Amino acid sequence: MDKLIAHDRTDSREKLMQAAIDLMADRGFKGVSTKEIAAAAGVSEMTLFRRFGTKLTLLEQAVERYHYAEEMTNAFEEKIVWDLGADLRSIGQVYHEIMARNRKLYLIVLKDDALAGVREKAQRHPKKMLELLTDYLNEMRLKGKIVVTDTQMRAMTFMWMHFGAFVSRLYGGAPLSEASMEDVIESSADLFERALAPQHDEWRSDGNMNKTSGREAGSAVGRTKDAGYQIGVRRTVPATVEAAWRFLTGKEGLRAWLGEAESAVVREGESFATREGDSGRFTIVKPLSHMRLQWMKSDWEAPSTLQIRLLPAKQGTTISIHQEKLSGPAAREEMKAHWEGVQKAIRMGLEGGPGYAPN
Repeated sequence: MDKLIAHDRTDSREKLMQAAIDLMADRGFKGVSTKEIAAAAGVSEMTLFRRFGTKLTLLEQAVERYHYAEEMTNAFEEKIVWDLGADLRSIGQVYHEIMARNRKLYLIVLKDDALAGVREKAQRHPKKMLELLTDYLNEMRLKGKIVVTDTQMRAMTFMWMHFGAFVSRLYGGAPLSEASMEDVIESSADLFERALAPQHDEWRSDGNMNKTSGREAGSAVGRTKDAGYQIGVRRTVPATVEAAWRFLTGKEGLRAWLGEAESAVVREGESFATREGDSGRFTIVKPLSHMRLQWMKSDWEAPSTLQIRLLPAKQGTTISIHQEKLSGPAAREEMKAHWEGVQKAIRMGLEGGPGYAPN
């Protein structure tokens, strides 16, 4: 009986918070009465007073309940793989999922000057995320996976970038650009990866930009300081992430991008060899997200690093292929043409299959 009463109490609290959010998002904090909130929740006004005391307390507890500190903490505990680009994409994805889900709350709290106290209390959530992100970057620095830099400032910049992207679309109206939120997530992760990863080391030990390191003026296109020449080719296909991943890791898809490798298994630590003489090894495999491998053509002297990443897009899935540690301009041009052809083959292979939805 006690458990049933506790469940009913929790259920009524959730209903009251959701009703308050829905009504206040349309009419503002001051435009909604406690009687209306209670009626929308299907409970008595007395129940609202017993649970929360006041309308302001109800809103404060709704902000506390649905804001992101706990959920982001779980994301850092469960999703981090200690790969800068992959981790920043995961963090960005979770952040925007939470913000989109709680859009109405932000409309309520940011509009009304009388709710400054609620906003102040809610600061614990971005402060927690700043702490989590700064700690993550510090750990990445200790692991030697990012350069020496002001980690708290980089974390804050990352947060401002994503909060700004969210707020720019919060109130409706014409967007600043046609870029999707997935594009923002990908672009920001790529920007930070290039700035902070050791192979793009342009930061001195004092945290300031080293104007003479990295790529020099007039240096060859596609060349980085420590990763040799690189190339990236991205295409969006009208298929689900699940369908694209299933194809790329299946027999037909592997033939399209890896070559004739009958025994190839997409799994971390697995090696492969193709009939054409190419060889390599899968180093990272994150299902429905990305794979990274060492890949070497038969006539090369050293292997390259290849990464294939799947990103949810507004109209399907963006397949991003990035290759680095190429030996020179000729190899870069060769692989650019190769991966552009592969992207066409992937799209053709996906056509008509499960999860494919032509525009």
